[in-house]
Amino acid sequence: MKTKRNNKLVRLILTAITLSFFTQLNAEVISSDIYGYSIDFPEGFSIADCSQDERSVLFEHTMVPVQTVIRVWPSESDKNSADCLNSTLKKLSAKGEVSELRWRNQDCSISKISVPQNVLGQEMEGWAVCIPLPSQTDCLCVISYCPKDKFYDLEQFLLSIMDSIMIDRASRREAGPVTSFAFPKTSPVDITLNIAGQKIKTQIDKDDSQANQFVVDREFAVFKIFASTNMWKEAWQRFYRLIAKDAMGRVKKPAFDISAALFNSTTDELTVAQALLTWTQGFGYERVSATADKADFTNIPAVLAGRGSDCDSRSMLLMTLFKNMNIDSVMYISVEYSHAMAGVYLDGKQGQYFELDGKKYLTGETTAKDLTWGMISADMQDRSKWIPVELYD
Repeated sequence: MKTKRNNKLVRLILTAITLSFFTQLNAEVISSDIYGYSIDFPEGFSIADCSQDERSVLFEHTMVPVQTVIRVWPSESDKNSADCLNSTLKKLSAKGEVSELRWRNQDCSISKISVPQNVLGQEMEGWAVCIPLPSQTDCLCVISYCPKDKFYDLEQFLLSIMDSIMIDRASRREAGPVTSFAFPKTSPVDITLNIAGQKIKTQIDKDDSQANQFVVDREFAVFKIFASTNMWKEAWQRFYRLIAKDAMGRVKKPAFDISAALFNSTTDELTVAQALLTWTQGFGYERVSATADKADFTNIPAVLAGRGSDCDSRSMLLMTLFKNMNIDSVMYISVEYSHAMAGVYLDGKQGQYFELDGKKYLTGETTAKDLTWGMISADMQDRSKWIPVELYD
Protein backbone atom coordinates (compact mmCIF):
# COMPACT_ATOMS: atom_id res chain seq x y z
CA MET A 1 0.00 0.00 0.00
CA LYS A 2 1.26 3.47 -0.93
CA THR A 3 0.10 6.60 0.82
CA LYS A 4 2.33 9.21 -0.79
CA ARG A 5 1.14 11.67 -3.43
CA ASN A 6 0.60 9.76 -6.67
CA ASN A 7 1.32 11.81 -9.81
CA LYS A 8 -0.13 9.09 -12.02
CA LEU A 9 -3.38 9.39 -10.09
CA VAL A 10 -3.34 13.15 -10.64
CA ARG A 11 -2.96 12.62 -14.38
CA LEU A 12 -5.89 10.21 -14.35
CA ILE A 13 -8.06 12.88 -12.70
CA LEU A 14 -6.96 15.61 -15.11
CA THR A 15 -7.65 13.51 -18.22
CA ALA A 16 -11.04 12.12 -17.16
CA ILE A 17 -13.68 12.58 -19.89
CA THR A 18 -17.45 12.08 -19.92
CA LEU A 19 -19.68 11.31 -22.92
CA SER A 20 -23.31 11.71 -21.87
CA PHE A 21 -25.98 9.21 -22.83
CA PHE A 22 -28.64 9.38 -20.15
CA THR A 23 -31.36 11.75 -18.94
CA GLN A 24 -33.49 13.21 -16.17
CA LEU A 25 -31.28 14.33 -13.30
CA ASN A 26 -31.24 17.41 -11.12
CA ALA A 27 -29.26 18.61 -8.14
CA GLU A 28 -29.75 18.22 -4.43
CA VAL A 29 -27.59 18.53 -1.33
CA ILE A 30 -27.77 15.49 0.95
CA SER A 31 -26.66 16.10 4.53
CA SER A 32 -26.18 14.01 7.66
CA ASP A 33 -27.41 15.70 10.81
CA ILE A 34 -25.62 13.05 12.88
CA TYR A 35 -22.13 13.30 11.39
CA GLY A 36 -22.23 16.79 9.90
CA TYR A 37 -21.16 16.13 6.32
CA SER A 38 -22.97 17.18 3.12
CA ILE A 39 -22.68 16.06 -0.50
CA ASP A 40 -24.07 18.02 -3.45
CA PHE A 41 -25.31 15.01 -5.40
CA PRO A 42 -26.84 15.24 -8.84
CA GLU A 43 -30.46 14.30 -8.19
CA GLY A 44 -31.61 10.78 -8.90
CA PHE A 45 -29.93 8.99 -6.02
CA SER A 46 -32.00 7.05 -3.54
CA ILE A 47 -30.99 5.16 -0.42
CA ALA A 48 -30.78 1.46 -1.19
CA ASP A 49 -29.49 0.43 2.22
CA CYS A 50 -28.68 2.15 5.50
CA SER A 51 -27.47 0.91 8.86
CA GLN A 52 -29.44 1.90 11.95
CA ASP A 53 -26.69 4.22 13.17
CA GLU A 54 -26.29 5.73 9.66
CA ARG A 55 -22.60 4.90 9.60
CA SER A 56 -23.08 2.87 6.43
CA VAL A 57 -25.28 4.12 3.59
CA LEU A 58 -25.61 2.86 0.03
CA PHE A 59 -27.01 5.22 -2.60
CA GLU A 60 -28.10 3.93 -5.97
CA HIS A 61 -28.93 6.11 -8.89
CA THR A 62 -32.40 5.56 -10.29
CA MET A 63 -31.42 6.19 -13.91
CA VAL A 64 -27.69 5.57 -14.42
CA PRO A 65 -25.58 2.62 -13.24
CA VAL A 66 -23.83 4.51 -10.43
CA GLN A 67 -23.61 3.54 -6.77
CA THR A 68 -22.18 5.62 -3.96
CA VAL A 69 -21.14 4.08 -0.67
CA ILE A 70 -20.72 6.19 2.44
CA ARG A 71 -18.99 4.73 5.47
CA VAL A 72 -18.29 6.68 8.66
CA TRP A 73 -15.62 4.92 10.69
CA PRO A 74 -15.24 5.50 14.45
CA SER A 75 -11.86 7.01 15.19
CA GLU A 76 -9.20 4.66 16.54
CA SER A 77 -5.78 5.74 17.72
CA ASP A 78 -4.00 3.34 15.38
CA LYS A 79 -6.08 4.09 12.25
CA ASN A 80 -5.63 6.98 9.84
CA SER A 81 -7.64 7.90 6.74
CA ALA A 82 -5.69 5.47 4.56
CA ASP A 83 -6.43 2.61 6.98
CA CYS A 84 -10.14 3.49 7.00
CA LEU A 85 -10.25 3.73 3.22
CA ASN A 86 -8.53 0.38 2.80
CA SER A 87 -10.94 -1.17 5.28
CA THR A 88 -13.86 0.16 3.26
CA LEU A 89 -12.39 -1.13 0.01
CA LYS A 90 -11.87 -4.52 1.59
CA LYS A 91 -15.54 -4.72 2.55
CA LEU A 92 -16.44 -4.05 -1.07
CA SER A 93 -13.81 -6.50 -2.34
CA ALA A 94 -12.36 -3.49 -4.14
CA LYS A 95 -8.74 -2.69 -4.94
CA GLY A 96 -6.97 0.63 -5.37
CA GLU A 97 -3.65 2.37 -4.77
CA VAL A 98 -4.20 4.84 -1.94
CA SER A 99 -2.53 8.25 -2.16
CA GLU A 100 -2.16 11.04 0.35
CA LEU A 101 -4.37 14.09 0.10
CA ARG A 102 -4.06 17.23 2.22
CA TRP A 103 -7.47 18.86 2.59
CA ARG A 104 -8.97 21.06 5.30
CA ASN A 105 -5.58 20.96 7.06
CA GLN A 106 -5.92 17.23 7.56
CA ASP A 107 -4.31 14.12 6.13
CA CYS A 108 -6.88 12.52 3.84
CA SER A 109 -6.72 9.75 1.24
CA ILE A 110 -7.84 9.24 -2.35
CA SER A 111 -7.85 6.27 -4.71
CA LYS A 112 -9.01 5.18 -8.13
CA ILE A 113 -10.57 1.78 -7.48
CA SER A 114 -11.71 -1.38 -9.22
CA VAL A 115 -14.16 -4.01 -8.02
CA PRO A 116 -13.45 -7.34 -9.75
CA GLN A 117 -17.08 -8.45 -9.58
CA ASN A 118 -20.20 -7.22 -7.83
CA VAL A 119 -23.29 -9.22 -6.90
CA LEU A 120 -24.53 -8.98 -10.49
CA GLY A 121 -21.27 -10.31 -11.85
CA GLN A 122 -20.12 -6.95 -13.25
CA GLU A 123 -16.65 -5.47 -13.04
CA MET A 124 -16.80 -1.98 -11.52
CA GLU A 125 -14.51 1.05 -11.48
CA GLY A 126 -14.68 4.30 -9.59
CA TRP A 127 -13.13 6.81 -7.19
CA ALA A 128 -12.89 6.97 -3.41
CA VAL A 129 -11.87 9.51 -0.78
CA CYS A 130 -11.53 9.29 2.99
CA ILE A 131 -11.58 12.38 5.21
CA PRO A 132 -11.36 12.84 9.01
CA LEU A 133 -14.44 14.68 10.22
CA PRO A 134 -14.02 17.86 12.33
CA SER A 135 -15.15 16.04 15.48
CA GLN A 136 -11.88 14.06 15.31
CA THR A 137 -13.91 11.04 16.40
CA ASP A 138 -14.97 9.80 12.97
CA CYS A 139 -13.59 9.35 9.47
CA LEU A 140 -15.77 9.76 6.37
CA CYS A 141 -15.22 7.43 3.40
CA VAL A 142 -17.11 8.06 0.15
CA ILE A 143 -16.83 5.68 -2.78
CA SER A 144 -18.64 6.13 -6.08
CA TYR A 145 -18.41 3.60 -8.89
CA CYS A 146 -20.07 2.24 -12.02
CA PRO A 147 -19.69 -0.74 -14.42
CA LYS A 148 -16.26 -0.83 -15.99
CA ASP A 149 -17.65 -0.53 -19.53
CA LYS A 150 -19.42 2.73 -18.52
CA PHE A 151 -16.51 4.26 -16.63
CA TYR A 152 -15.25 6.29 -19.60
CA ASP A 153 -18.69 7.90 -19.93
CA LEU A 154 -19.26 8.44 -16.20
CA GLU A 155 -15.88 9.29 -14.69
CA GLN A 156 -16.49 13.05 -14.60
CA PHE A 157 -19.83 12.37 -12.92
CA LEU A 158 -18.09 10.27 -10.24
CA LEU A 159 -15.34 12.86 -9.67
CA SER A 160 -17.97 15.59 -9.36
CA ILE A 161 -19.63 13.70 -6.52
CA MET A 162 -16.30 13.27 -4.72
CA ASP A 163 -15.46 16.96 -5.14
CA SER A 164 -18.81 18.13 -3.75
CA ILE A 165 -18.15 16.68 -0.28
CA MET A 166 -18.41 19.27 2.50
CA ILE A 167 -17.54 18.55 6.13
CA ASP A 168 -17.80 21.99 7.77
CA ARG A 169 -18.85 25.55 6.96
CA ALA A 170 -15.50 26.58 5.52
CA SER A 171 -15.40 23.61 3.13
CA ARG A 172 -18.57 24.95 1.51
CA ARG A 173 -16.50 27.84 0.19
CA GLU A 174 -13.32 26.31 -1.12
CA ALA A 175 -11.95 23.72 -3.52
CA GLY A 176 -13.15 20.17 -3.00
CA PRO A 177 -10.85 17.24 -2.17
CA VAL A 178 -10.38 16.06 -5.77
CA THR A 179 -9.41 19.48 -7.11
CA SER A 180 -7.18 20.11 -4.08
CA PHE A 181 -5.38 16.84 -4.81
CA ALA A 182 -4.93 17.60 -8.50
CA PHE A 183 -3.96 21.26 -7.91
CA PRO A 184 -2.23 21.75 -4.55
CA LYS A 185 -1.22 25.30 -3.68
CA THR A 186 2.06 26.29 -5.32
CA SER A 187 3.24 29.90 -5.25
CA PRO A 188 1.50 33.31 -5.15
CA VAL A 189 1.35 35.62 -8.15
CA ASP A 190 1.03 39.38 -7.68
CA ILE A 191 -1.78 41.19 -9.49
CA THR A 192 -2.98 44.80 -9.35
CA LEU A 193 -6.66 45.72 -9.51
CA ASN A 194 -7.75 49.22 -10.59
CA ILE A 195 -10.98 49.90 -8.69
CA ALA A 196 -12.53 53.32 -8.00
CA GLY A 197 -9.30 55.12 -8.81
CA GLN A 198 -7.25 52.92 -6.48
CA LYS A 199 -4.52 50.48 -7.43
CA ILE A 200 -5.09 47.53 -5.12
CA LYS A 201 -2.25 45.03 -4.91
CA THR A 202 -3.21 41.45 -4.14
CA GLN A 203 -2.30 37.85 -4.96
CA ILE A 204 -3.70 34.63 -6.35
CA ASP A 205 -2.03 31.24 -6.58
CA LYS A 206 -0.10 30.50 -9.77
CA ASP A 207 -2.38 27.54 -10.58
CA ASP A 208 -5.71 29.03 -9.45
CA SER A 209 -6.91 29.73 -12.98
CA GLN A 210 -6.02 26.26 -14.23
CA ALA A 211 -7.63 24.64 -11.18
CA ASN A 212 -10.90 26.56 -11.50
CA GLN A 213 -10.92 25.79 -15.23
CA PHE A 214 -10.63 22.10 -14.34
CA VAL A 215 -13.83 22.47 -12.33
CA VAL A 216 -15.53 24.42 -15.13
CA ASP A 217 -14.73 21.71 -17.69
CA ARG A 218 -15.72 18.85 -15.40
CA GLU A 219 -19.00 20.39 -14.31
CA PHE A 220 -19.91 21.32 -17.87
CA ALA A 221 -19.42 17.67 -18.83
CA VAL A 222 -21.83 16.76 -16.04
CA PHE A 223 -24.30 19.48 -17.05
CA LYS A 224 -24.40 18.22 -20.65
CA ILE A 225 -25.89 14.99 -19.32
CA PHE A 226 -29.01 16.93 -18.33
CA ALA A 227 -29.10 19.76 -20.87
CA SER A 228 -31.89 18.28 -22.99
CA THR A 229 -33.96 16.95 -20.10
CA ASN A 230 -36.64 18.52 -17.94
CA MET A 231 -34.06 18.76 -15.14
CA TRP A 232 -31.81 21.17 -17.05
CA LYS A 233 -32.55 24.05 -14.67
CA GLU A 234 -31.33 22.25 -11.54
CA ALA A 235 -28.29 20.95 -13.42
CA TRP A 236 -27.48 24.47 -14.60
CA GLN A 237 -27.72 25.81 -11.06
CA ARG A 238 -25.42 23.05 -9.81
CA PHE A 239 -22.92 23.79 -12.62
CA TYR A 240 -22.55 27.40 -11.46
CA ARG A 241 -22.78 26.54 -7.75
CA LEU A 242 -19.81 24.15 -7.81
CA ILE A 243 -17.67 26.54 -9.85
CA ALA A 244 -18.45 29.31 -7.36
CA LYS A 245 -17.69 27.02 -4.42
CA ASP A 246 -14.22 26.36 -5.85
CA ALA A 247 -13.67 30.03 -6.70
CA MET A 248 -14.57 31.31 -3.24
CA GLY A 249 -11.30 30.23 -1.67
CA ARG A 250 -9.28 31.45 -4.64
CA VAL A 251 -10.57 35.03 -4.36
CA LYS A 252 -10.54 35.18 -0.56
CA LYS A 253 -7.33 37.23 -0.31
CA PRO A 254 -8.29 39.57 -3.17
CA ALA A 255 -11.67 40.13 -1.47
CA PHE A 256 -9.90 40.99 1.79
CA ASP A 257 -7.52 43.40 0.06
CA ILE A 258 -10.35 45.05 -1.92
CA SER A 259 -12.44 45.41 1.22
CA ALA A 260 -9.55 46.91 3.19
CA ALA A 261 -8.83 49.44 0.45
CA LEU A 262 -12.40 50.52 -0.32
CA PHE A 263 -13.76 50.57 3.22
CA ASN A 264 -10.77 52.66 4.25
CA SER A 265 -12.52 55.73 2.80
CA THR A 266 -16.18 54.85 3.41
CA THR A 267 -18.42 52.73 5.60
CA ASP A 268 -21.27 52.65 3.09
CA GLU A 269 -21.76 49.19 1.55
CA LEU A 270 -23.63 50.64 -1.43
CA THR A 271 -20.65 52.84 -2.32
CA VAL A 272 -18.33 49.83 -2.19
CA ALA A 273 -20.77 47.63 -4.10
CA GLN A 274 -21.14 50.27 -6.82
CA ALA A 275 -17.37 50.62 -7.13
CA LEU A 276 -17.10 46.89 -7.82
CA LEU A 277 -20.04 46.89 -10.25
CA THR A 278 -18.53 49.80 -12.21
CA TRP A 279 -15.19 47.98 -12.24
CA THR A 280 -16.66 44.84 -13.81
CA GLN A 281 -18.59 46.91 -16.36
CA GLY A 282 -15.22 48.05 -17.71
CA PHE A 283 -13.90 44.53 -18.37
CA GLY A 284 -13.08 43.45 -21.90
CA TYR A 285 -15.61 41.15 -23.56
CA GLU A 286 -14.61 37.63 -24.57
CA ARG A 287 -16.46 34.51 -25.65
CA VAL A 288 -14.56 31.43 -24.48
CA SER A 289 -16.46 29.03 -26.71
CA ALA A 290 -19.19 29.22 -29.32
CA THR A 291 -19.58 25.43 -29.57
CA ALA A 292 -21.79 23.09 -27.56
CA ASP A 293 -18.95 20.85 -26.42
CA LYS A 294 -17.20 23.44 -24.23
CA ALA A 295 -18.42 25.83 -21.55
CA ASP A 296 -18.64 29.45 -22.68
CA PHE A 297 -17.43 30.64 -19.29
CA THR A 298 -14.21 32.35 -18.21
CA ASN A 299 -12.84 30.89 -15.00
CA ILE A 300 -12.99 33.28 -12.06
CA PRO A 301 -9.26 33.76 -11.27
CA ALA A 302 -8.70 34.57 -14.96
CA VAL A 303 -11.45 37.21 -14.88
CA LEU A 304 -9.93 38.70 -11.74
CA ALA A 305 -6.49 38.82 -13.38
CA GLY A 306 -7.83 40.76 -16.36
CA ARG A 307 -8.82 38.22 -19.00
CA GLY A 308 -11.87 39.05 -21.12
CA SER A 309 -15.20 37.79 -19.82
CA ASP A 310 -18.96 37.72 -20.25
CA CYS A 311 -21.99 38.38 -18.04
CA ASP A 312 -22.08 35.09 -16.12
CA SER A 313 -18.40 35.02 -15.13
CA ARG A 314 -18.51 38.71 -14.11
CA SER A 315 -21.66 38.11 -12.04
CA MET A 316 -20.04 35.14 -10.34
CA LEU A 317 -16.90 37.14 -9.63
CA LEU A 318 -19.00 39.79 -7.87
CA MET A 319 -20.96 37.16 -5.94
CA THR A 320 -17.82 35.41 -4.67
CA LEU A 321 -16.06 38.66 -3.77
CA PHE A 322 -19.12 40.01 -1.93
CA LYS A 323 -19.63 36.73 -0.05
CA ASN A 324 -16.02 36.85 1.10
CA MET A 325 -16.63 40.44 2.23
CA ASN A 326 -19.73 39.38 4.21
CA ILE A 327 -22.05 41.20 1.82
CA ASP A 328 -25.00 38.99 0.91
CA SER A 329 -25.05 38.32 -2.82
CA VAL A 330 -26.48 35.95 -5.45
CA MET A 331 -26.41 35.68 -9.23
CA TYR A 332 -29.25 35.15 -11.67
CA ILE A 333 -29.20 33.40 -15.05
CA SER A 334 -31.73 33.32 -17.87
CA VAL A 335 -32.11 31.07 -20.89
CA GLU A 336 -34.74 33.26 -22.51
CA TYR A 337 -32.62 36.40 -22.21
CA SER A 338 -29.27 34.61 -22.75
CA HIS A 339 -27.96 36.71 -19.90
CA ALA A 340 -26.77 36.72 -16.30
CA MET A 341 -26.90 39.39 -13.61
CA ALA A 342 -25.54 39.86 -10.11
CA GLY A 343 -27.74 40.52 -7.12
CA VAL A 344 -26.73 42.20 -3.86
CA TYR A 345 -28.69 42.61 -0.64
CA LEU A 346 -28.33 46.12 0.77
CA ASP A 347 -30.92 46.66 3.47
CA GLY A 348 -33.08 49.72 2.86
CA LYS A 349 -31.71 50.55 -0.60
CA GLN A 350 -34.27 51.07 -3.36
CA GLY A 351 -34.35 49.91 -6.97
CA GLN A 352 -35.22 46.95 -9.19
CA TYR A 353 -34.61 43.68 -7.40
CA PHE A 354 -34.84 39.90 -7.41
CA GLU A 355 -36.63 38.49 -4.38
CA LEU A 356 -35.28 35.30 -2.85
CA ASP A 357 -36.10 33.79 0.55
CA GLY A 358 -37.80 37.01 1.60
CA LYS A 359 -34.79 39.18 0.72
CA LYS A 360 -34.66 41.79 -2.02
CA TYR A 361 -31.44 41.61 -4.02
CA LEU A 362 -30.77 44.72 -6.12
CA THR A 363 -30.08 43.86 -9.75
CA GLY A 364 -26.58 44.45 -11.08
CA GLU A 365 -25.85 44.67 -14.80
CA THR A 366 -22.17 43.84 -15.39
CA THR A 367 -21.93 44.30 -19.17
CA ALA A 368 -23.52 47.74 -19.73
CA LYS A 369 -21.48 50.70 -18.52
CA ASP A 370 -22.65 53.47 -16.19
CA LEU A 371 -25.58 51.53 -14.73
CA THR A 372 -26.06 51.47 -10.98
CA TRP A 373 -27.43 48.79 -8.68
CA GLY A 374 -31.18 48.43 -8.95
CA MET A 375 -31.41 48.94 -12.72
CA ILE A 376 -32.54 46.38 -15.29
CA SER A 377 -33.38 46.61 -18.97
CA ALA A 378 -37.09 47.05 -19.66
CA ASP A 379 -37.11 44.01 -21.95
CA MET A 380 -35.64 41.72 -19.24
CA GLN A 381 -37.94 42.43 -16.31
CA ASP A 382 -40.00 39.22 -16.33
CA ARG A 383 -38.80 37.68 -13.04
CA SER A 384 -40.19 34.25 -13.99
CA LYS A 385 -37.49 33.98 -16.65
CA TRP A 386 -34.62 34.37 -14.18
CA ILE A 387 -33.07 31.47 -12.23
CA PRO A 388 -31.22 32.09 -8.95
CA VAL A 389 -27.79 30.65 -8.16
CA GLU A 390 -26.88 30.69 -4.48
CA LEU A 391 -23.84 29.62 -2.56
CA TYR A 392 -24.26 27.21 0.33
CA ASP A 393 -25.27 28.66 3.70
